[in-house]
Amino acid sequence: MKYFLLSSFASAFLLYGIAMTYGATGNTSFIGVHTFLFSHFPTTRSLNPTIIGQLPTFLLIGMGLLIVGFAFKVSAIPFQAWTPDVYEGAPAPVTAFMSVGTKAAALIAFARVFDVMLPLARPDWEVVVLAITILTIIGGNIMALVQSNVKRMLAYSSIANAGYLLIGVVAGGAIGLSAILFYLLCYTFMNLGAFGVVSVLERADNTGANLSEIRGLWNRQPVLAGLLAFFMLALAGFPPMAGFAAKYYIFYAALQSGHPELLIIGVLASILGMYYYLRVIAATFMEKETVPATAPAIPTSIVSKRISTTLSEGGTTTAVAVKATPKTTVEVETTVEQSLANAGWTTWIALSLAALGTLAMGTFLPFWLVDLALQAARMMLILGK
Repeated sequence: MKYFLLSSFASAFLLYGIAMTYGATGNTSFIGVHTFLFSHFPTTRSLNPTIIGQLPTFLLIGMGLLIVGFAFKVSAIPFQAWTPDVYEGAPAPVTAFMSVGTKAAALIAFARVFDVMLPLARPDWEVVVLAITILTIIGGNIMALVQSNVKRMLAYSSIANAGYLLIGVVAGGAIGLSAILFYLLCYTFMNLGAFGVVSVLERADNTGANLSEIRGLWNRQPVLAGLLAFFMLALAGFPPMAGFAAKYYIFYAALQSGHPELLIIGVLASILGMYYYLRVIAATFMEKETVPATAPAIPTSIVSKRISTTLSEGGTTTAVAVKATPKTTVEVETTVEQSLANAGWTTWIALSLAALGTLAMGTFLPFWLVDLALQAARMMLILGK
């Protein structure tokens, strides 16, 4: 309900922003809006883009409403309230899709609208997006530090990654758009892998959501523990994995675009974010599993006496006694093993592909994928103008 209500409000903001933009420019197409700005403000925008103001009021209001709508879609602070609750409440596969699919679509739309359609209005919207970017990077990492639920921690990690992606929107140009495309590709493998491990644990014995439930996972399921640690290290940005290559290129785009403050904030926030990723690994490998205290056994005679039922029919008496037989630890472990074995070969193939993609994106693939993303970004700019 929270996601439905907040999403409805965000969609309303987005639609009103489109309506205001149409009222100011008479167009809704990227080329039409860009042509209107270039033809009506050629000197103030193309020759001297540092001048602020002189845009139609409707367009300024429309840009503000568009920022609100897109910021909600990408879970940017202060429009992120729905993210941790939805990520925790939804099943892990649905959460994985939302954290990757919807975020990728919203980020690309955000970048295309402001970097392709409204680059001449950059002086008016850049400060607002820059402030949201800094708040999202810092706030997402700080709030993730205090989480004891793995899915909520990954939700705030997703918010922090949205802040890193917004650096590409602020950077703009071909280098900013290419950094967003490359980061999204790397983030897809890492996040799908992390939520994939949580999904397997959920289906096996309905655990894996809290840190207390994954303590000693290495002793019970070494393969899943190794995969979880691998994806946590990748999300933290350790080389030679995809997280390091993605952050390196997005920070490089910030420096090349004249925003060294975003580079410094991003690096410091990434160092801060290593703590909560490594805390998951420590709970998995270094902490002992908490064994719940077993209730004292009740003698059979007492059980029989308590649940005996006396039925008097025609002078006959029938006593029915039932003996409780609790499930042993061996039986519980066997059930979990069977559930993991029945997870399906498609699940294990998906986890293997996510692991291979995470490793490949940080070793040899970036050398030509970055060039490919740069060509795609240049084509986006050309088609938008």
